[in-house]
Amino acid sequence: MFTLAVDMLGSETKTKEILKGLEQSLLRNINYRFHLFGDKYQIFKELKNYKKLEDFVSITQCSDSISMNDKPSEIIKSKKSSSMYLAIKSVEEKNSDAVLSFGNTGALMTLSLLNLRTLPEIKRPSIASIWPNMRGESIVLDLGANTKLSARYLADNAILGSCLASILFKIEKPSIGILNVGTEEIKGNEEIKIASDQLKEFSKLGSINYYGFIEGNDISIGKTNVVVTDGFTGNIALKTAEGTAKLYQSHLNSAYQSSWMSKLGYLLSSISLKSVKERLDPRVHNCGIFMGLNNLVVKCHGHSEFKGVSYAADIIYSLLENEVNEKIEKYVIEMQNKIAI
Repeated sequence: MFTLAVDMLGSETKTKEILKGLEQSLLRNINYRFHLFGDKYQIFKELKNYKKLEDFVSITQCSDSISMNDKPSEIIKSKKSSSMYLAIKSVEEKNSDAVLSFGNTGALMTLSLLNLRTLPEIKRPSIASIWPNMRGESIVLDLGANTKLSARYLADNAILGSCLASILFKIEKPSIGILNVGTEEIKGNEEIKIASDQLKEFSKLGSINYYGFIEGNDISIGKTNVVVTDGFTGNIALKTAEGTAKLYQSHLNSAYQSSWMSKLGYLLSSISLKSVKERLDPRVHNCGIFMGLNNLVVKCHGHSEFKGVSYAADIIYSLLENEVNEKIEKYVIEMQNKIAI
C-alpha cells in the first residue's frame, strides 16, 4: 500500500481536475491511497462525482496555503499550517510515502529540503522530467533546482538521472550526456569540462555509461537516455520545449481548418494525429521529480489538467514500487567503493 500526500491548494489547478486524475491512476494502481490537504468542504463537494475514489481518500482540513508569489525564505516560519507544509510533514512523519503538489516550486523545494533532507552523499537535489524524443523518452535534469553551474552538481545529476532512467525505462546502463554548446571536448566552460572528466572516470569503472557532450538538438533526437545540465539552462530548455509543442499544435490545427480538403485530410488521419498530439502534449508531460531527497516529491504545473495529474500519480507509484530512493543510495555506495579501490 502506498499513500500519496496531495497538496490541493496554492495553484490554479481545479479540485475536480486533481480528483479525476487521481481516480484514473487508482484504476491502474489498485494499492494506492490518497491523503488530501486542502479545503475539506470543496473536496467533499467534488468527490461525490468520483465514486471509485471515495473509499481511498482521507482529508486534512487546511485553511492556509502558499501562493505562487510567496518567497521561499518567508514561508518557513509563517506557513506551518499551509497545505504544502502539512503534506510534506505527513511524509516526514511516515504517514505518507510521497508528495504531489501543484504550487510554488521554490517553496516546495525549500520545505522539502529542510524537512526531508537529501540522501547521503548527494549535495543538492535536482528537478528531473521525462521528455519524449524520436527514439522514445529521456530523462532531463536539472530543470530549475540549482541555477549555479557546478561540476559536483552535474556529477550528482548524472547519478540521479541514471538511476531514474534505469527504473522507468528498464535499462541496465542508461547512456548519459552533458548538455553543452558543442560536442567537441574543448567546448564549454571549466565546470562542465571538470564534470565530464569525472564522468569519464566513473564510466571506466563501470559505474555509469557516459556518452559525452551533446547539443540542444540532440535532446529531441534521443541521442542519450539521460541529459544532464544546470538548473538555469535546463529551465530555459524546458520552457522553450513547452512553447514549441504548443506552437506546433496551434499551427497544425490552423492548417487543418484552412480548407475543406484539409478538413477531409484531418478526418482520414485523425487517429494517427491524435497519437502524435498526446505524445507531445505539454499538459501531460508536466511533472518535475525532485531527485536526491530522502523521500519522493513531485511538482506538477500550476494549471494542470487531469491527464497531467494522472500521469504524475502513475510515475510516483512506479518509483515507490521500484524503491527508487533505496536504489539510488545503494548505487552511490557502490560507486564510492569502486572509486576507493
